[in-house]
Amino acid sequence: MTPEEIREFLADQRTLILASTRREGTPVMHALWFTYLDDAVYFNIQATSFKYKNIQRDNRVCCLVEVGEGYFDLRGTMIEGRATLVDDPDERGRVQAAADAKNDRIGSGLDEMPGYFSKNRSQRLERGDRLMIKVPLERVRSWNFSKVREHYQKASS
Repeated sequence: MTPEEIREFLADQRTLILASTRREGTPVMHALWFTYLDDAVYFNIQATSFKYKNIQRDNRVCCLVEVGEGYFDLRGTMIEGRATLVDDPDERGRVQAAADAKNDRIGSGLDEMPGYFSKNRSQRLERGDRLMIKVPLERVRSWNFSKVREHYQKASS
């Protein structure tokens, strides 16, 4: 995908798979909702989670965002970067505004959850029970298999 296609793709996706490294060196992956803003992905995690402990020990991570079922529908982006804690209230506010705008476009994903869930989640972030993490797009790879459909059709002719 082009850089613009990557930005558009990330702006409208909900879930990424975060790969971090355990103490003994083995990778572990976690599905998380995320927000894309200013060439970085942001997500919230619990302050006491092993995900955060892994990041504190080794902040090198890999994030995968992929969609599609059929071969020619597969699109995705793999992001390698260093995860950092977001403490700046202005940056957190900009990320929340971007998340709200995305939720307006694609839905919040909380439609089936009781109303208190979203409020409780926001309160935990403000209390510090949840932390905002940023991963800049340091190294990016992407794919869009719909672009190769014509190539395969020509090759089979």
